[in-house]
Amino acid sequence: MQIAAIFYRTKDGLADYYFSFEQLADGNWRAFILSQPSYGGRSESLHDTHRLRDGGRYYVCWTAPLSTFHDAQQVAAIWADSTQDYIRTGNSF
Repeated sequence: MQIAAIFYRTKDGLADYYFSFEQLADGNWRAFILSQPSYGGRSESLHDTHRLRDGGRYYVCWTAPLSTFHDAQQVAAIWADSTQDYIRTGNSF
């Protein structure tokens, strides 16, 4: 299992997210969320925040398998920017 931990600063420059990218036994990748800003009173439901859980850890929910580390990084960035917008405006994504 390959693991890499990376910080991502959102496009608006206002928040940092920290991810652990882990390769699973089937070869696909998962972006675990190590830290992120508070939802600030917004719903924190897994559905609303596009997160899933594995062993008590949250990871980014994505419909297709993430077959490369690069794919996982791109999806984590999209998720972080979308989450930042959700926190700021309440708009779902």
